[in-house]
Amino acid sequence: MIKFLVSCATILLMVGCSNPQRMEQLPPIKSPDTSSQVFLKSMFMDKMDNRKLTYKLDGVSIYRFGDTRQFSFYLDTGSYMFGYDHGSEDCETNVFIKERKNYLFELGPECRIELISE
Repeated sequence: MIKFLVSCATILLMVGCSNPQRMEQLPPIKSPDTSSQVFLKSMFMDKMDNRKLTYKLDGVSIYRFGDTRQFSFYLDTGSYMFGYDHGSEDCETNVFIKERKNYLFELGPECRIELISE
């Protein structure tokens, strides 16, 4: 019975670690009519690497990717610090979001935070 319970707990921990997780709340949208949608795409190809990826906005951990490769949200116009943690990498870059745009950013190895389309 104890072996069964330990096995079940191990499986639950593994499943929990692979699921995406919202960590902190995004800033509230003040102007929905002029906000922009931001899409983040993980370029880490290994599933285990992807599970270590946590997106940060203005230094606050917002989203752990888990088994997902994409995350989207809305931001008001303004300047933001986009970043991610991945293992020992702690990466950041300044981003300016214009009104009523759709942005696609790729997050990849060696601190790659790249605007692909606007």
